[in-house]
Amino acid sequence: MKAVILAAGKGTRIPEITKDIPKCLIEVQGKTILERQLAMLLKNSFKKIYVVIGYKAEIVQKKISYNSKIEFILNKDYATTDNIYSLFLTRDKIKEESFLLLNGDILCEEKIIKKLVENESVDIAPVDTKHYDSEKLKIKVENDRVLGILPKNTPNYMSDGSTIGIFKFSTDGSKILFDEIEKCIKSGEKNRWFEFALTRICKQIDMQVLDIHGMKWVEIDDLMDLKKAQKIFGG
Repeated sequence: MKAVILAAGKGTRIPEITKDIPKCLIEVQGKTILERQLAMLLKNSFKKIYVVIGYKAEIVQKKISYNSKIEFILNKDYATTDNIYSLFLTRDKIKEESFLLLNGDILCEEKIIKKLVENESVDIAPVDTKHYDSEKLKIKVENDRVLGILPKNTPNYMSDGSTIGIFKFSTDGSKILFDEIEKCIKSGEKNRWFEFALTRICKQIDMQVLDIHGMKWVEIDDLMDLKKAQKIFGG
C-alpha cells in the first residue's frame, strides 16, 4: 500500500515556531511530527510514501534522511491553495490505487495504522466517537458508515465524533475521490480542504468507521495541542 502525507502548510496558529520551520517539523520529545509519521509508515511496510511540501520545502528535504520509499512532491502554490490542491498533485502517483492519507500535523499510535491496513479493499475513516473539540472537524455516521464530514463549529449533538485527519482509500475509493477532486480543481476550488470533496462522495464509496476512542492521537493546531502531544507521546 502507498501513503500520502499532506505537509505543505505553514501552521499559522503557531507563529512562534513556524516563522522558522513548517508545522510538520515541530518536534515532539525531540523528534519531528513528520519523522514520527514516516517511521511508523515505514515500519508497517508501506511501499511508497509521498510527502507534499510547500512552505520552507527545502528545510523539510534537508531534515529527512534519504529513503527510496519516500518521495517529495512540491506544491509551489501552497500560499494560495489548501490541502485539496496538495492532494490533487499526487493524482498521477496514487489514483486508482489503495492508499493511506494523513495530514502532516497528526500523531497517532501505531495500533491505528495497523488496523487501517488490514484490508486494502475497504475505505475506512478513523473516528473518535467520544471526542468533541470546537477546533476539530466532525463526522456524521449511520450504521457504521460515514455520511459526511461536518464543519468544526457543528454542535456536539449533531455530530457522531471527530475525524483525526487520517483516511484510508481502496482502489475504487481512490478513483472516485480523485475524480471529484479533479472536478473541484477545474471549477477553481483550490483553496478548500480535501474533506470538501470527500463529503461529496461519501455515499458512493461506503466508507466504514473505525472507532478509535481510547487510543492515542493528537492533531497539533496550536501550542495547547503541542503540549498535549508532548505529554501523550513523551514515552
